[in-house]
Amino acid sequence: MKPMRLLALPWMALSRPWRKGIGICFALLFAALVIGGAVGRHHPAWTTHLGSATAFIDGLFWAGVLSQSLLLAREAHHLRLPTLGREVGASLALYVLLTIALPALLLAGLGGNAAVALTEIAMGAALGLAYATLPPYFGICACFAPSLGNHAGPWLPMPSTSPDRFLMWAVPCTALLWLLVGVFWRSAVRRDSGLSGARRPIMLNLRTLAWYGRNRSNYLEVQQIRRRWQWAQPVADLRHCGPDHPVRSLRIAMGGWSMPQTSASRWRQLGILLASMLLPGFVMTTITHGDDVLRSIFGNADMLLFALCIVGAVIALGQVQTLQRRWSRHNAELPLLALLPQLGDAARIKRELLLANLLPAFAVQALLMLAMLGLAAGLHLDGDSVAMLLLGQLTGMGMLATLALVMLGGVPVRDGWLVVLSTCGYLLVNLSVVLALPMVDDTPFIRLPAVAWAAAIAWAGLSVPLLRLGVRGWQGLQGRPHPFLPMA
Repeated sequence: MKPMRLLALPWMALSRPWRKGIGICFALLFAALVIGGAVGRHHPAWTTHLGSATAFIDGLFWAGVLSQSLLLAREAHHLRLPTLGREVGASLALYVLLTIALPALLLAGLGGNAAVALTEIAMGAALGLAYATLPPYFGICACFAPSLGNHAGPWLPMPSTSPDRFLMWAVPCTALLWLLVGVFWRSAVRRDSGLSGARRPIMLNLRTLAWYGRNRSNYLEVQQIRRRWQWAQPVADLRHCGPDHPVRSLRIAMGGWSMPQTSASRWRQLGILLASMLLPGFVMTTITHGDDVLRSIFGNADMLLFALCIVGAVIALGQVQTLQRRWSRHNAELPLLALLPQLGDAARIKRELLLANLLPAFAVQALLMLAMLGLAAGLHLDGDSVAMLLLGQLTGMGMLATLALVMLGGVPVRDGWLVVLSTCGYLLVNLSVVLALPMVDDTPFIRLPAVAWAAAIAWAGLSVPLLRLGVRGWQGLQGRPHPFLPMA
């Protein structure tokens, strides 16, 4: 085995643009690390800080580059290429020496604690590899671990305060983390086909998305639904559907989060959503507010306003994504909806289709607006701030209506432009809360003339393309002979 081939092996799983971009990023990070170490070498604890920075960069490197070895190991196993499998193992062992053992020895030579440096860097590398190779509900937790370091001091000894006591808990945790990575690595390599989406490593989920794309096939969505746990499957509520209730019937046929569900199913889906949001919210609140977490979450109206705003934007984007999946596929599922009985003429179907796609999201947006108005009254916000909050929610509703017309009307728009438009709309919706809250001398940002003019320009810059696309989408929808049939 040639050392240069072992060094290049993880990079072979990346495309050339990715290799170039990642290489430049890590070169800049390494340069910043060296310069920072040279500048701060007179600080008493500079080796400790240098070790923490090395561990952070090591985690990024293992997550972004060396995690690609999982794909090579999986292909080597399935294609019966034992030589490639052994090379992957040797390559990882070589990178352990170069990225973990060698930096620890260098820090020890500079006067640092060798055991602490080795443990901290090994933990950083394990967290980076855990993000990519552990299931999503474990891997996402690894993202917040570096941010918790400064706030875990009252409960856990840190390298800068008590190196010996740090080793007492860090060494077992690091060993356990590497053991978990090894177990899930072996599971992903040998029996990936039997793993559900919630148990598959993030790296394999991303590779599946890259293979099948967002809109080229329904394989990915079908597999996601099939691999859910049985108790997590949504159950449609078939009451009050049929020819007499076309809007409700269309909502059931199109699926998605707006599909009518039974009460038990709706509460179950809501519980899953809240559980997936509580962990990041709890961790971020711990990072920003320290010990008094519960009071910070439930007693802080500002944070609740931000949460409601984010939920509204995500709902709008989620409904647009559902429409994009349904209307951009080239298969026979969508034309079959044209065979639903007693839907009426084409004009009535278009009207009911718009209602089926927009009404559920608009109803949720209206409830969020009422909740935000209640919080605004509790915060004693003035009229300008309330108008700013309403403008943000109306922006989300307008973005949903425009993009829905674009999808239903068959307007040819590149995916890149849709991503840019959706991203700008999402940022402006969240920015409306920032501008409405009194953050500068108890004065909202929107009351500052320069900020008000900048906000007006930003909203005008978003409204013009939205209005233009909305008109084109409406004209395209009116010109279609049938909304469920492809354009001639």
